[in-house]
Amino acid sequence: SDFLLFLSCQFCTFGKTVARAMGKVHVLICALDYKGTSCPLSCSFDGNNIQELLRKCDNVGEVKVLYDNHATSANAEVAMRELGRVCDPGEDYFLFYYSGHGSSVPDKDGDEADGKDEALCFVGPGGELSARYFMTDDQFAEICTSAFQRGTKMLILTDCCHSGTIGDFTKPCWDGFHAISITGCMDAQTSGDMGKGGIFTHALLLAVDQLQDAGQEDYSVGMLFNATLEKDKQVFSSEQDITIQSTASVSPDKMAWPLVPTSVNYKAPLTQAASQSAGGAEVSAAQVNLGALDPQMLAALGIKPNLLQYVNQAGLQEGEIDIGKILKAGGAAWMAGDCNKDGCTIS
Repeated sequence: SDFLLFLSCQFCTFGKTVARAMGKVHVLICALDYKGTSCPLSCSFDGNNIQELLRKCDNVGEVKVLYDNHATSANAEVAMRELGRVCDPGEDYFLFYYSGHGSSVPDKDGDEADGKDEALCFVGPGGELSARYFMTDDQFAEICTSAFQRGTKMLILTDCCHSGTIGDFTKPCWDGFHAISITGCMDAQTSGDMGKGGIFTHALLLAVDQLQDAGQEDYSVGMLFNATLEKDKQVFSSEQDITIQSTASVSPDKMAWPLVPTSVNYKAPLTQAASQSAGGAEVSAAQVNLGALDPQMLAALGIKPNLLQYVNQAGLQEGEIDIGKILKAGGAAWMAGDCNKDGCTIS
């Protein structure tokens, strides 16, 4: 295979630090809440939280933001091509961040073993949610590899369903490009929405926070991925498999993670919430536990307090894996109407 796929820390060896990224990070943020549709989300919180991280870093270059009705495939392509013209190959990064719905659509060129292309669910000019407005992984790969020069380091972060291979790194057009994707789940899975942002994004920001607390200033994309998996397991115990892939030209333990907060003490949104819940006491990212938040704070975060009873019933907060308990708790959540058609997401 001409790409690398790592699904869990058990199979990762991303432990070492790397030299700090020296170039600028040029960023495109796409976040869609799908207001007025039958499938609303809370992705604008993710977009805002990523922007807050960018403000705490001193190496950020040009930033373009597309929210809601402005987040169309056409606008995203224009933004990527504009950023491609300012990226210095060999030094700079292009970071693509997407939070919204993801989907699978019929494969048209026969390059998918399962017969399906993955797609980012951009909207129409009036906010319409329809497959004709989506951007498939084939289209995304073509735009990235034609808008940016080889030598530009690319990071693709997607907090959406069916996104594991959204980069489509097996396509020949990626040859010679240094690109890594971290996605909220595998192609056949869904990603959880907390009501104020996605599980993957919150886990990633907690990971950045915890690495800062540990005094890490120079670390790889792979090390951040490992830390993100740890926070997902510790805080959310989610069923989605946060996934990392890379092109053949780069390994996740060789590319520096570029968004390391400098000079200002960065605290992830959930760390801040936990501190507020503790009456303003200092709380580290390593101590964040959803079960410890009071009902008022859970409501402020948009998390259903009653959903935590099922997490506790399943034994997941204590790290206990009891299939009988998990099935019983899941059944209780379903009967109570606390699961939606896409799965038992926190929404």
